[in-house]
Amino acid sequence: MPAAAKMTDGAVIAALQGTSALNRARRQFSNWSAKIEQAGAQHLPLNSIEMRRMEFDAVRAIAKELGVEL
Repeated sequence: MPAAAKMTDGAVIAALQGTSALNRARRQFSNWSAKIEQAGAQHLPLNSIEMRRMEFDAVRAIAKELGVEL
């Protein structure tokens, strides 16, 4: 599968200002990345099962924003 073309700066700004599925999925990605990072810092560190559980939760949240139920 070919890589997606790099978004222009204008396209990024427009996407950030909208409510598209892409922006909602990006927001979920950002939120879950922060949650995983914070949990790792607090639990010194997450064990591999806890980390994978959070990753799966993140994937499900992102997929839901894209209209996919897992």
